[in-house]
Amino acid sequence: MRHRRLWEQPDYFRPERFLPAARDKILPYAFLPFGAGPRVCIGQRLSKVEAVIVLATLLRSFRFTLPDDAETFPVHRVTLRPVPSLKMQVSVRR
Repeated sequence: MRHRRLWEQPDYFRPERFLPAARDKILPYAFLPFGAGPRVCIGQRLSKVEAVIVLATLLRSFRFTLPDDAETFPVHRVTLRPVPSLKMQVSVRR
């Protein structure tokens, strides 16, 4: 969970808070997906590069849509996950 003193509307799923225009408002160490300091994850940079490559490859070839009747809510444990899981419809891009 995001801390209420560090984040506006901490319980809401708002990915736009990480867009380039909004990044300057994020306090140092408020967002620690890979830890910080001497115990920072050594695979941090590699995993970010891999994620971009995988997403770019998938999104170039496929279209992902969420059914109109789907309801989901983000739940944070160790990682952020939707509950219930997202049942996406996948179609080939032409």
